[in-house]
Amino acid sequence: MWYKLFPGLLWLRGYNQGIFKHDLFSGITIAVMLIPQGMGYAIVAGLPPEYGLYACIFPPVIYALLGTSNKISMGPVALDSILIITGLSVLAEPGSDKYLELAITLTLMVGLIQCFFGFIKFGFIANFLSYPVIVGYTSAAALIIMSSQFESMLGIDVVGGNIFELLYQLVLEMNNWNWVTIGIGLAGLLFMIYPKKLWPGLPYSLILLVVGMICSGLWNIQGYGVDVVSSIPQGLPALSIPQTSLADLKDLVPVAMTVALMGYVGTMSICKSQENPTDRITAKPNQELLAVGAANFVGAFFKAFPVSASFSRSAAFRGAGALTQVSALVSSFFILITIFFLTPFFTSYPPPKVLLSAIIIISVAGLFKYGQMRDLFRQNRREFFILLATFSITLVLGVQQGLLIGVTLSIFMVLYNTANPHMTELGAIQGGRLFRNVNRFTEAVVRDDVLIFRFDAPLYFANKDYFVQRLYAWVKSRKTQSLKYVIFDAEAVNSVDSTAILMLQQVIENFRNQDVEFCISNAIGPVRDAIKCSSLHDHLNKQCMFSTIHDAILFIDNGENIDGEAALQTND
Repeated sequence: MWYKLFPGLLWLRGYNQGIFKHDLFSGITIAVMLIPQGMGYAIVAGLPPEYGLYACIFPPVIYALLGTSNKISMGPVALDSILIITGLSVLAEPGSDKYLELAITLTLMVGLIQCFFGFIKFGFIANFLSYPVIVGYTSAAALIIMSSQFESMLGIDVVGGNIFELLYQLVLEMNNWNWVTIGIGLAGLLFMIYPKKLWPGLPYSLILLVVGMICSGLWNIQGYGVDVVSSIPQGLPALSIPQTSLADLKDLVPVAMTVALMGYVGTMSICKSQENPTDRITAKPNQELLAVGAANFVGAFFKAFPVSASFSRSAAFRGAGALTQVSALVSSFFILITIFFLTPFFTSYPPPKVLLSAIIIISVAGLFKYGQMRDLFRQNRREFFILLATFSITLVLGVQQGLLIGVTLSIFMVLYNTANPHMTELGAIQGGRLFRNVNRFTEAVVRDDVLIFRFDAPLYFANKDYFVQRLYAWVKSRKTQSLKYVIFDAEAVNSVDSTAILMLQQVIENFRNQDVEFCISNAIGPVRDAIKCSSLHDHLNKQCMFSTIHDAILFIDNGENIDGEAALQTND
């Protein structure tokens, strides 16, 4: 019963001291990453930095109990932060009391939506976000996140819309740039980039934050106009329920749906990409929805903003040797100690916000997938168009609009592909033992009296006209009138609907009026069953149905169907 309620406990079977050592070391490593990242991502979301620390404490613990993966690190992520700031900034001023209330309400709504989807077994919804959409969306979001940090890097405040308007405003304000802030930011970027090449594995983000705090306290960099995080409240926030009007709840629904969907998709993509055939437990989509949703739901009561799995932290999670989610418990405990005992140091040694911006820029730079864009351009121009459209619209109009357009284009592409599937004429190779696409195999032999073709999709109402059009075009292209047989290779057809059945009946009758026999080969069981139960049932005989194309050719030449029984087998 306990394992059913808390699937995360399954990882404790056979747990021993050796496993704990791995989890302890990796937990401390992830905590070291989470402290500066959590604070930085909270600032990106327009929230106080302590909200990022709160999001690193309770949500990972809830996921550890309910989740089914031991390969992901749960916590604040860059994409969620940019979704929050873009969605909520139109409803309230970032940093205002109303904005903070809306952010916590959003977290609660995200958790409820994810849990609801999990309860109704809606995990398959992730399939509607195709690879081009995810790459285009995340790449654009990476640029938006990095550009949003330019204000802190330059030490100014501007009012900008999309990324292009923001950059234009920054250039106009060049005379007001704070060069001390710029110098600190550039030093932080260089520190995050170059030493890592020589000594990988060190917690450079934490080192940068600590060094920056010490320098800030010793030299009072606030006097030079450098913006800092002045203080972080000590201890945990009081348990509270957000109070939001019904009108605001309605306005939050689109944002909450987007954050819930993207958080789940990101989490599942990391889970699935890291699974191995030898794993004794694999990630279960619906349970992951429940786990991530419960993590967000509980976190909302402790002023946490929405969380999901992080690509970079999950890689570090595994690289540091984590074997179970006990590592996440260690991280949460370490951050809890920081909240209770180390926050007073933030008052005496306030961290410069520009260094947090440098940490964020380096953290999200890897989300810009130039390599995947280039590869997709070479592989599939249609899918690259979807990627480019998602990328461009996200940059110009915003992340929600870009995501919506990308998903819509992907669905239209699916509809187009199913309505216009691959359909090809076949010819004989290797002395008639195999039959292949005549456009790919120049040596394929085509007989004047036989037309062989293959249809690579379910045959249904949306593509029946395409089927007829291509088939009749091949018949008309024959220069002679010696065509006697048409063989339909149905191996790739997994279903036939009633509209397609009527179309096939008409095609068969038209061919018979021209003394041409229509044959079907390689039909799978569900297709044979559909024929058996339809007006085409008389066509289910040894003169028309064949197990292979080769059998059909033998019948045409010799009048013998050597494997007719198998070709006619139905569910009766």
